[in-house]
Amino acid sequence: MGMALEKLPHWPAAMSRDLALAYTGVADSQMREWESRGLVRFAPRGPRGASIAPRTDLDAALELLFGAGGVSDPIEFDD
Repeated sequence: MGMALEKLPHWPAAMSRDLALAYTGVADSQMREWESRGLVRFAPRGPRGASIAPRTDLDAALELLFGAGGVSDPIEFDD
């Protein structure tokens, strides 16, 4: 059984590193790779100067990782 709709989190337009990791479900090493490639940009714009990244960056990086169809390299089987 899935999670009730009212229990799902509201994802803000910009997120801290911890929240971005929870949102994307990727490993910290993947997030750091995205940062080094300039796909995800954390900027000190959050409360008390906390670094946050735009959700649009995270969504775009996930799209590149998985592609439009949901997987980057589909498995082909011989007949």
